[in-house]
Amino acid sequence: MVLNVQRDLETDVSIKEIQNEMSVTELMTKDIFVVDADTTVLEVAREMTDRNSDSVIVVEDGDTVGIITEKDVVAKTVSKNILPGKMHARDIMSSPIISIRPSTGIIQAAELMVKSDIRRLAVMDGNIILGMITYRDIMAISPGLNTILQNLIELHREGDLLKETDVESGICQRCGAMADNLREVNGLNLCEDCSEEEGYYDQF
Repeated sequence: MVLNVQRDLETDVSIKEIQNEMSVTELMTKDIFVVDADTTVLEVAREMTDRNSDSVIVVEDGDTVGIITEKDVVAKTVSKNILPGKMHARDIMSSPIISIRPSTGIIQAAELMVKSDIRRLAVMDGNIILGMITYRDIMAISPGLNTILQNLIELHREGDLLKETDVESGICQRCGAMADNLREVNGLNLCEDCSEEEGYYDQF
């Protein structure tokens, strides 16, 4: 695949200005929703609903230790039939939190989101969280950024596919079945069915 990221930047003045001048501090949301690591997931979910927020920062002893999203609440409690009142924020948070400096450019932030397969980043100055920036924040400032981000996603996907290696026949390390042409995926020798279930061909 041939990428036209540079050509897009050169022909779209607004995007070129974004690349050269705009930092994440100009787009980030400063109104941060924070909970203590000991807060129950039930309380977290209620607060997220009341605040109409899709994420919350988790702190412990004054330090930022993780982030919880709506997906975390559903995947780690509801889908497992675990009572949210029996679990705490630290049990379902994603940690360590992926962050960027206030001086980071918008394009750099978008690239990090794509590479990390996330939709939001914490903007931090040392241990102090200043705000949050999301994929939607970036997309809102210029429709032309959509082309660049799609190209970045394709590049990331192709890079991951290059990590896949065919190995000799043997036992699948996931399902235990004997198979020909095992594939090495994320360090495991998997049969064709298991490699596809791993989401290797549909990461985005």
